[in-house]
Amino acid sequence: MQARDRDDLFAVFGNTEVMAYWSTLPHATAEETAQLIEQTLAADRETTAEFAIEYAGRVIGKAGFWQMPEIGYLLHRDYWRRGIGYEALEALIVYGFDQRGLSQITADVDPDNIASVKLLTKLGFVETDRAAKTFQIGGKWCDSIYFALQRDSWQQAKAT
Repeated sequence: MQARDRDDLFAVFGNTEVMAYWSTLPHATAEETAQLIEQTLAADRETTAEFAIEYAGRVIGKAGFWQMPEIGYLLHRDYWRRGIGYEALEALIVYGFDQRGLSQITADVDPDNIASVKLLTKLGFVETDRAAKTFQIGGKWCDSIYFALQRDSWQQAKAT
């Protein structure tokens, strides 16, 4: 992720539909997105690793470990259901296990985010727990499904 990605990422972070299950409200201005990029670039590399998702020379989202070993990801609405999210997360999983030496990768998903639940399940994540009212965004309480992917399970699945 780079400062020059501000406008492309604002198209993602400023979109109400894309941000429906994110941990913050949609960005109101490109400056808000610029601040997020600055914070991301200044973050501790031991606990975070955030990447821009590029397609055809354009930044269309982000994926990364916002806090090891938990992942987060967003993709521009125009690129949903094309396999790009799967490809990005698969690369992130490889990075987490092979480059960062993680033994597991986790995710926290709103139960209403069916597409994300399906994506994680397709990648081999398994549900580990559920909780109600885990965080509040814009006055609305959100629930959580917690997922985990174990390195051993991932490696066994890739070997077959």
